Amino acid sequence: MEDRGSITGARKAAIFLMVMGEEFTANVFKHLKEDEIKLIGEQMTNLGQVDSGVISSVLNEFVALLRGTSIIGGSGDKFFERTVSKALNPKKAGTLMEELGSTRKGNYFEKLKTLAPEMIVNFISNEHPQTIALILANLNYQTAAEVIKLLPEAIQTEVVVRIAKLDTVPDEIIDEIQSVLEHEVSGLGDSGPQKMGGIEVAAEILNQIDRKTEKIILEKIEEEEEDLADNIRQSMFIFEDLATLDDRSIRALLKEISNDELILALKTASDTLKEKIFSNLSQRAAEMLKEDMEVMGPVRVKEVEQAQRSIIKTARRLEEEGKIVLGGRGGDDIIV
Repeated sequence: MEDRGSITGARKAAIFLMVMGEEFTANVFKHLKEDEIKLIGEQMTNLGQVDSGVISSVLNEFVALLRGTSIIGGSGDKFFERTVSKALNPKKAGTLMEELGSTRKGNYFEKLKTLAPEMIVNFISNEHPQTIALILANLNYQTAAEVIKLLPEAIQTEVVVRIAKLDTVPDEIIDEIQSVLEHEVSGLGDSGPQKMGGIEVAAEILNQIDRKTEKIILEKIEEEEEDLADNIRQSMFIFEDLATLDDRSIRALLKEISNDELILALKTASDTLKEKIFSNLSQRAAEMLKEDMEVMGPVRVKEVEQAQRSIIKTARRLEEEGKIVLGGRGGDDIIV
């Protein structure tokens, strides 16, 4: 484990910038000299998995520099307010200060959402699967899916199972997470027991994972808890389920997606789904689509799945807007 006291300034800068993300780092690099960028770059390229304690130490030092009056003349927040007021017009500066104030008051999960999946894994990979499940249940589904893919295979399935079984979480459990992940991100809230996770959340996260990983996880769950696996599957909506949509919904969806995306997504689709799509196009449009599919060369499975997930995402958006109706795989939704 890296000794926190022996970390050089350049290494601290590299860790801090990687936590802050690519866009922030790019803007910082614009104001540095080439040799300074090279020095930080060398540290970044040599970074492996960074201990969460080291990250905490670096972030704490940065916060101390902003807030402390003994290291820098004047408080960090006043310094920032004066600087941003000089750099931006009054309206933009005011908006930025408002957002900054809101972030300070935000809870831990909101702050965690700003980190890249790789950095989140650095924080949580060594924690108990229950703690990981609680955290991932509060991230957006795509980020949670990417984090699960980066976790050790040995705990992927257990984490998904625990997400599916999450319900009301007592305050003491929230407090435990807060202490585990240290004081640089505080304020999980004290509004009483909170509803987290559940079958639907586990299903939504698995919807975002590549088909191979999804299949492995569900099969492992099925070996131990067949009913749970079945419940998760019933709550999932996959590309093939588009075949169950009514014709009006299919036509509404087709208006929202590009022809190139549709051709790619149908590469591995069943004949049933293809016929459903063809029957909701004009004869000429259907013939052109079939011709384009016939001349398409080999494509990566990853690209096909990405196109399918994109179409499903569009379908879910249309459902939220009340334009179409979706049912989960094996669902009992009845339209009258």
